[in-house]
Amino acid sequence: MTEQQEHRARIVRKAIESIEAKLGTDQIKGTLADLVRLLQIEKELGEDEPREVTVTWVDPPTLPGTEE
Repeated sequence: MTEQQEHRARIVRKAIESIEAKLGTDQIKGTLADLVRLLQIEKELGEDEPREVTVTWVDPPTLPGTEE
């Protein structure tokens, strides 16, 4: 993760924590939709790491009369 991405991730985490702390109080300015979107953004920011991919080669069966 780049330095800029880490900075953005910290900002998103801080916003999430702020909304979560205010849930159930009269002080909340964000909506539940805001919280859900922030959680999605946080997840997306953490998905920059490469994933493991497994590839398997399968030869097609040879049919009678089609041999090369």
